[in-house]
Amino acid sequence: MRKYPFFLFFIAAISGALLSRTNIWWIGPLLSLSAAGFVFAKQNVLISLSIFFAGLSFMLLPMALPDGIHFITGRINQVSGNAVSLSDMKFHTSYGWIRAGSAYVFISKNNYSQKNPEISDLFMAEVEKEDGKISAIDSFWTEWPGSFLDNVMRWGASVSNFIYDHFKRYVIAGADTLSSVFLGRRDVPYDLKMMYNESGYAQIFAVSGANVWIIATITLIFLSELVPMNYVKYPIVLAIIILYGVITGFSIPTFRAVFTFAIYTIFKLLDRKQNLLNVLGFVGLFEVLLDGSVIFDPSFQLSYSAVIGMITLAPMLPEFKPTYVSNAINATIAANIGIIPFLILDFGRIYVASLPFNALIVPVLMTIIMEGGLIFSLFAILNISFLEMIVGAGISPFVKALDWLAYFTRMLPLSTVEIPSKMAVFGITFSMLSALIFLSLMYWQGNPGKYRKSSVDDLLP
Repeated sequence: MRKYPFFLFFIAAISGALLSRTNIWWIGPLLSLSAAGFVFAKQNVLISLSIFFAGLSFMLLPMALPDGIHFITGRINQVSGNAVSLSDMKFHTSYGWIRAGSAYVFISKNNYSQKNPEISDLFMAEVEKEDGKISAIDSFWTEWPGSFLDNVMRWGASVSNFIYDHFKRYVIAGADTLSSVFLGRRDVPYDLKMMYNESGYAQIFAVSGANVWIIATITLIFLSELVPMNYVKYPIVLAIIILYGVITGFSIPTFRAVFTFAIYTIFKLLDRKQNLLNVLGFVGLFEVLLDGSVIFDPSFQLSYSAVIGMITLAPMLPEFKPTYVSNAINATIAANIGIIPFLILDFGRIYVASLPFNALIVPVLMTIIMEGGLIFSLFAILNISFLEMIVGAGISPFVKALDWLAYFTRMLPLSTVEIPSKMAVFGITFSMLSALIFLSLMYWQGNPGKYRKSSVDDLLP
């Protein structure tokens, strides 16, 4: 594992965050002292640092908001429909104010004060948490002096609302699906959202790494014909996906993907070989130390398990011609294998019928929809109405095809398989998959010529 030190630290940090849920306060300090002891004893540096990061994440992890009714405060960092994302969140207990992890809070329309909530506002509410969902019983927010970044995010939210209005006006059918897929908006009809959840395509209704990498790939292909120099095209692509992140609210999965691409860009500009597993580990370590409660978020679990599956398992699958189609299909299959344990853990089911469609059809539709959404947004910002009408009409059939695919998949036999003893099955599948990944890494390290290089270039045409 010497080739993947940051990935090892990332796993150690996750272990420390999990241990913190035991509420045995002395474990974190003990781990940190043990790490110091290993350093003084001149033991393995990787082991020493791994133990240190485990102890550090243990001590930094904020408490989880328990089920029940609580009074909370926080700062709004994203607004999407009737949901606000809070950072710097605290909740009140008999012991005083306690730091909690970031969370989404759903606000009833009759709770709105004189103005709509905005990014950087100070938010206070009496909330009820039930089945993982936090709903405001009574809420209040007030303007709070924002930083430069807060003002940038407010501008991004206004652009998102502007584009959403144009989707509603010019996209013939499927504007709600398009706004969720491209802009990551949460104010979509409940029935539509449930249809995607029940058919196994819930990942489509969130701006994630897939969206960012599709835009990055499309832009790279386009710029490679105009400015093939890496020191020109990669910074331009990075600027575009940062702008996209700002417009979509820079959700945690988006931040994760942009951060990963930024590191990858640095490697490209320095002309250094990049190891995606190490890059992923560095980003993950930063994220866990910043707020370790993210490890309990299904988005975190599914994102990282999918990417780890792509990096480690895709090279083991058979190749065919053309290579770029083979790589794309293998990556999708490996990602779906990687998320199986966490589908069982978080949802108690496996979406069987959607697996072949997720591997073959959904990536194609997503690429077309994301490319169309990007072009439409450009014309909307430039206020070229007749081109908006043309692109909107062109996107609609593909968006409706996605809706139809979700409906069709939900109707298929065995569309979902319920797992009655999900913890036991999760433990078995997670252990088997972890062992497979570990063995593949060991074999990969010992036989470097056997596998394709771990590079984003393998996924590009």
